Amino acid sequence: MGGLAMLLGWWANAQRSDSRLLTGNMAAACLTALHLALLGSPLGMAVQLLGAVRFALARRGPAPHLAAIFALLALFQGMLLAQSWAEWCVVLAAMLSSVLVFQVRGPLLRLGLLLCCALNLTLSLTLLSWSGILYQSVTMTLLVRQLWGSLRPTLPAYTVQ
Repeated sequence: MGGLAMLLGWWANAQRSDSRLLTGNMAAACLTALHLALLGSPLGMAVQLLGAVRFALARRGPAPHLAAIFALLALFQGMLLAQSWAEWCVVLAAMLSSVLVFQVRGPLLRLGLLLCCALNLTLSLTLLSWSGILYQSVTMTLLVRQLWGSLRPTLPAYTVQ
């Protein structure tokens, strides 16, 4: 289940369409929530379900009030549960992601998600979670590839005569 969620997340983050990016991440968060529930982690499941709801609602378009609500919910979760600097990096990533998905689109969304991945990577590295390190590293590579493709100047087409 976790492997399928990982593949779905990678597919989502490789999409050029913002709609597919949000929808794929919503589906990956749902699968990850189920995976964590089966592993006996109600907290992990709750965090992923909140992320799934965030991605689902963000598909409707800009919503500054929802960005603030979800950022505050992430902060509240952090105040209740974060016990280390690396966990606070994850809280910061969730807060930033909340603002991003409800207010930003295109390359700026992907740039922000790249920063979120880097913040999430700190916890994976601290915990020596090889699956987390793999997921965040591949996702960062996919986002950099997309950003590189969107920022490259388009060259005029030349024909050989």
